[in-house]
Amino acid sequence: MSLKETLKKAKQIERQLEQQAETGVQHSLGTVKPRNYLALDPLLRKGGIHEKEDIDIVRKKRRRETKQQLRKTDWLSE
Repeated sequence: MSLKETLKKAKQIERQLEQQAETGVQHSLGTVKPRNYLALDPLLRKGGIHEKEDIDIVRKKRRRETKQQLRKTDWLSE
């Protein structure tokens, strides 16, 4: 998602909220109004398309996978 698209989405959300406020739609007390609506976008979450493929991260993932495989092996049966 490009910056231009995210800004458009933010503007749309702001307009919707303003229209709801003008029409008198009341929010219930249980709902929480987030400060940044774009933070709820699944594409911007950690591990998504914005995750860096750093060498350290890749090595850490490989080490974790090998450790899990070693824990699963039955050493006494061999």
